[in-house]
Amino acid sequence: MSISRLISWIIALASAIAAFVIMNNLKSKVTGDQPDQSPLTSQEKTYVFITCFFSPLLAQAVYYYGWKKKLPVKAKSANNLGWVAILVLIVFWVGIGALVGALGG
Repeated sequence: MSISRLISWIIALASAIAAFVIMNNLKSKVTGDQPDQSPLTSQEKTYVFITCFFSPLLAQAVYYYGWKKKLPVKAKSANNLGWVAILVLIVFWVGIGALVGALGG
């Protein structure tokens, strides 16, 4: 296994762990039986997007399935941000591929 592949796996794993910690932290603040209907704050959106960018499907699933009962609005927003992160990744890698192809590499 190359060092770059190992580093990418470590980053993805760290991002998934961070997603779980963030999800659990916000979920633990909800008390009672009523679900919290508040939307994601801008800081939470940033955390969700960054973790979904580095660990796309895993972080997205952690947020959605961890929050869907107690924080349904945040769960849906996190799921949507996860899809946006995946689209950004696709555009990024297509752009890198086009750049490498144009440079003849």
